[in-house]
Amino acid sequence: MPKQKKAKEKKGKAEEREVKEEPFPKIPFLSKRDSRNVQRYVEAVLRKFGKYIKSMVIWGSVKTGVGKSKKSDIDIAVIVDDTDVRTMTREEVKEKLFQRLVELAYPISKKLHPQPYLLTEFWEYVREGNPVLFNVLKDGVPLYDTGFFVPIQMIFRMGNIKPSKEAIDKHMYVAKELIKLAKNTLLEKLSYDLEQAVVSSTQAVLMELGYRPPAPKEIPNFVEEVLVKKEKLVDEKFAEIAKEIIQTYKDIEHRERKEYLGSEFEKHCKLTEKYVEKMEQILKKLRKEKGESYKFELVEKLEKAKVRRDGMVSLPKKKRPEEKAEKMIKEELGQR
Repeated sequence: MPKQKKAKEKKGKAEEREVKEEPFPKIPFLSKRDSRNVQRYVEAVLRKFGKYIKSMVIWGSVKTGVGKSKKSDIDIAVIVDDTDVRTMTREEVKEKLFQRLVELAYPISKKLHPQPYLLTEFWEYVREGNPVLFNVLKDGVPLYDTGFFVPIQMIFRMGNIKPSKEAIDKHMYVAKELIKLAKNTLLEKLSYDLEQAVVSSTQAVLMELGYRPPAPKEIPNFVEEVLVKKEKLVDEKFAEIAKEIIQTYKDIEHRERKEYLGSEFEKHCKLTEKYVEKMEQILKKLRKEKGESYKFELVEKLEKAKVRRDGMVSLPKKKRPEEKAEKMIKEELGQR
């Protein structure tokens, strides 16, 4: 065998031994079994990713003891060098990395909870005062380090790493946006459910009469023209109820109104309940006149199953502004 090949093999074996023989710190706050599993996991990650791993740090409740139980996850921050990645976005890299880290952890212990941090985002989180990362720096114990994490942790403990004014302002901004998000989400959910109750019950009656199921915005007009004037099945007040409930949802959806008081919601609940009961009475009457039963086998089976929010009629729904706001908030705060 050529000397060059032998030297290469010898070097490869030496590198493998180096990973296996890496000095591993004692973990006094873990059980012997958990400590052994953590060590096995660190070795598995290093074998898989090698030079790309900058640090692996254990932190969280198992370290601090706050909220710790026998079933507590073992949080392990894995800092990975992504500076030479050119073909994937940061999100794609993190998604694939997380999947691989979980695949390595699962056979060893279900308690292991890896959390990947890319090197390029790590510094952003430090500068922005990311709460999770500050806790990692405050309480973290390095399991493996290439000389990256420990110096930063020492600087942090000396009080020399502080969030910028911009980061502080950003947290306050996000807090205010979260309140708006909570209010808007609640308003839209409540009004949407009532609107859909009116829409679905009206569609049921109109389809029984041979009409196509109208879109939500067409419901008030169909009630007025068909159920009130043509068929004379309901009074004018039911057309008004349909119009009020549907318009309320549209106003909230388009942000033309920002409040939906409890008293008004309670009133609308009662009106909607009254409206749906009336539609059900009409449907029963129409079926009876045809000599048919009100409830078919399919409906009876569905009633026994868990009721879904979208009901019997599937309607297209636009992407809510809250979803965009949620994405923005996650991007602003980073990984929490």
